[in-house]
Amino acid sequence: MVRNLVLGSFALLAAFWSFIYYDRSTEATRALRVRDDRIAHLEMDNGQKAVRIEALDKAVESLEAEVSRLELARQLLQLDHRIARIEVLRQGPASGGAGEIETEVLFTELDPDGEPIGPGKEVTLPGTRLYVEGIVVKFSDTYVEEGDPLRGTSICLLQRMFSEELAPEEGVELDSINKHPLPFTGDDLPDPLYTDLFERVWDYANDPAAAERLGVRAIQAEAPSVEARAGQRYRLELRQSGGMTLRAEN
Repeated sequence: MVRNLVLGSFALLAAFWSFIYYDRSTEATRALRVRDDRIAHLEMDNGQKAVRIEALDKAVESLEAEVSRLELARQLLQLDHRIARIEVLRQGPASGGAGEIETEVLFTELDPDGEPIGPGKEVTLPGTRLYVEGIVVKFSDTYVEEGDPLRGTSICLLQRMFSEELAPEEGVELDSINKHPLPFTGDDLPDPLYTDLFERVWDYANDPAAAERLGVRAIQAEAPSVEARAGQRYRLELRQSGGMTLRAEN
């Protein structure tokens, strides 16, 4: 009898501890599963974060490139380059007398670096107010912004100089409309685009559709002027996407 009670007690204890072990084991398994799920979720979150960070980095890089492009475009649109220098050699009474004043200048065309292209041309004009006339061909700003090799800058066809005492039609010729302007002569002939524009410039000025097909925004004659002073030097400039300016050199 006692033996049976002892054996029964051991059986109950074994069952109790088996239940406790099973319960703790199941709880541990659940805890491990929850932990693994959390780790997997965190790994997924980290992966998604990495993808998002990479996408943001690319977006920032793209925006920085666009900002740089726009800044370069802004600088190009405002860039001037010198195309000629006018040096006043003499200003005083006209050689013919009659109390008139005349101005003698040396007109020198310049390359993109501001260096003389060929010998200068001496011009004597009655009066003191000097005008330089040229035909300016302006291309679409898009070509300027992109630095297009053919249309990346306005071009100017210099024509003549005149004064307040000398009518434009009687002015001193600087460049014939049917010839290549001096900056485009030499070993490297201009692209056929320029040849066509130079020879038919007024045709294109009066045919907007044809001009647009060439990327031309505007064609017009311009004649900046200055009240010349003895001993002074002036420079004629052309804005990258705009027109001509004439101003004194420092």
